[in-house]
Amino acid sequence: MKRCYAARWCMILCVYLLTCEQVNAQPNADINALVGKLLEQDFKKMEVKAQDSTLVNIQQKMFENDAETRHDSTISDAGKAIRTACSAGLIKKLSLILQELGQYYFSNENFSEATNCFIYALRIEEKRNSQKRMADLYDKLGTVYLYQEIFPKSLEYYRKALGIYQNLKDTLKIATALSHLGALYTSHEYCEKRTIEQNKEDYGLALDYFQQSQDLLEKIHFQEGIAQGWSNIGNVYRRTGDLKKALVFTQKSLSYYREARKSGQIAETLRKLGLIYNRLHKYDLALACMLESKEIGLHEKQVDGIQFLYEDIAQTYDYLKDYKNARDYYVKYMTIRDSVYNNEKSKQIFELETKYQTAKKQSEIERLTLIKKHRNLLIYILIASLFFVSLFGWTHFRNIRNKKIIADQKLELKENQLLELEKERQLTAAKSVLQGEEAERSRLAGDLHDGLGGMLTGIKLKLSFMKENAIITSENLAHFNHALDLLDTSITEMRRVAHNLMPETLMHYGLRTALNDFIIQVTPEGIPNLRLNTFGEDLRYEKEIEITLYRITQELVTNALKHAHAKQIDIQLFTEKDRICIQVIDNGIGFDPERLDSSKTGKGLQNIQDRVIAFNGKLEILSHPGKGTESLIEFLIT
Repeated sequence: MKRCYAARWCMILCVYLLTCEQVNAQPNADINALVGKLLEQDFKKMEVKAQDSTLVNIQQKMFENDAETRHDSTISDAGKAIRTACSAGLIKKLSLILQELGQYYFSNENFSEATNCFIYALRIEEKRNSQKRMADLYDKLGTVYLYQEIFPKSLEYYRKALGIYQNLKDTLKIATALSHLGALYTSHEYCEKRTIEQNKEDYGLALDYFQQSQDLLEKIHFQEGIAQGWSNIGNVYRRTGDLKKALVFTQKSLSYYREARKSGQIAETLRKLGLIYNRLHKYDLALACMLESKEIGLHEKQVDGIQFLYEDIAQTYDYLKDYKNARDYYVKYMTIRDSVYNNEKSKQIFELETKYQTAKKQSEIERLTLIKKHRNLLIYILIASLFFVSLFGWTHFRNIRNKKIIADQKLELKENQLLELEKERQLTAAKSVLQGEEAERSRLAGDLHDGLGGMLTGIKLKLSFMKENAIITSENLAHFNHALDLLDTSITEMRRVAHNLMPETLMHYGLRTALNDFIIQVTPEGIPNLRLNTFGEDLRYEKEIEITLYRITQELVTNALKHAHAKQIDIQLFTEKDRICIQVIDNGIGFDPERLDSSKTGKGLQNIQDRVIAFNGKLEILSHPGKGTESLIEFLIT
């Protein structure tokens, strides 16, 4: 077992050394391309080399140690870990390493590279659909954009993080995201130009977010977070000028940190407290707080940003009119600031020298790979030629296909046009038939009324005259009177037929009056009961429309009386300027419209449909056996 164990570690060490050689031969610039290519693959089908996880862990640990000590090989070691994770298919580990590298860039204020790493990690987690990791990376990106003073992007990412945490019901993370939003609105004036009123609104939003965060932290009893919240709220109140509240919240935060012995937070909070005392003109208390903050920072070797504390101390001494100490601390502030700048410049010069030496070592490798590049160039040319030939063929095929599609569309358009023309022809023919029918009805009605009606009336007058002047026996008188009664009945029936053929009231007074007369004529005594209800103004329409609706109503009422055996028939007329509608409802035996056989039911329903189609109307018939029938006819007036 020991030999196997030793052999395993030897193998890992060999692989690690080989990896180091490969890394030295490759520039760090290919990490983006490597991760980008990985994102194009299907994670579920990717081969995972679990045996390489130990090597990735070793490389990750080396990178983390370098990051803590700010070693020059930090980025190089991170690149090794990223390459190994990519080749092994360890997607989750790759995402974590990218996040750690982004955090390293962020701590060194290289916000561009930090954003790049966080976004690559986010794309991986989006493809993995890991909601919690996505929210963590949204939160990181929000912080990066906050430090770059890009308010809209920071707000967008913080809100995305908050939304996911709320869906996951992670109370601590929700509180943290709310606190970050509060910090963002507190710093809004540094990101964008704001008016006094806008600053007040920002501070109000910041306080609201901080308070929501505090409420959640109190529910889970996370005291350290609560203390940080007090400090944040105190900072907002200091900015708004409410110094009493600022003092209360900052002192509460300081008391907790002293009790918990959090030296870093004590120093930071003491500086904030000193700034509040300066605003309150309590310069002795402000100086005491700032000097204590300085001592803690120096003792704990937490000197990042201490130059700004020296500037605050110099300002406080100036308020106390101790100009000597004010000058001394201001000199310290300027010295450290300049030294930081010089150190950064020296580091840049060292990095340039390192790059130069590395370039010399790489030159031999580049010379050896030049031949390979020439060979590869030929392969690329052949591939490019094949690609362009394929592209040309595909383009040609697509043009042929498009031409066929266009030809088919033109053919379909012509067919549709022919169908429309045929439909218009049928409508015109239907209108012509109906107009001819109505014209014939009108002629027949006129002939009956003016011709036959006049003759019958003349005969009646002659017979009546003969009755008065001739001597007729009593027996013949009864027959004579019966003949006169039959003549009266014939005249009445002739007038009814003429009226049905072309009602005069429809021509002279309109549809409403004609329908009312029709109801009176056809309504028998007792059952069935016919009712006419009208809605809207008494308007007149084109003669053809009124005649069509009158004929349809006649047909529907006749069907209800003759076939449906209805006991109640309601006719409803709706008149508007741009619409006319008739609804006929009966409580007869009903029928199934879908199973209707036109060969057995006659031509009545077909005539109705033809009349409606001729004038582009709408016909709707609702019926069910045993439940009556409802018919709706509607014409739009143009």
